[in-house]
Amino acid sequence: MAKVGQFVIDPGAGSYCQITLDSGEKIVISHEKGGHKGGPLTIEVSRFFGLSSARIFRCDLDADEGRAALTQLTRDARPGSVAATPLGAFVEYLKTSRSVAEVKTKCAALETKR
Repeated sequence: MAKVGQFVIDPGAGSYCQITLDSGEKIVISHEKGGHKGGPLTIEVSRFFGLSSARIFRCDLDADEGRAALTQLTRDARPGSVAATPLGAFVEYLKTSRSVAEVKTKCAALETKR
């Protein structure tokens, strides 16, 4: 099972969480500053010991498509819980992924449901 790191929150910059997948690959899910629910959310693959990364997904939570994706991911979340936040919802959605390829597949499926 993937290892979910700490949720890091910087009021000036946003928040992020690193997940180490079963394959050993690491992804970072970031929710940039933009309010509690809005703004861009990105998923990147860490490369070269965390010194660089490659973006594999981006979602503007202020756009209709982003709001629809967030609504889908938080529909069963308890109000006020971490899973009800954008970062928490995406971590919950992706934490069972075994590889970056599976993360990409899940993100593509989420995009088609928007």
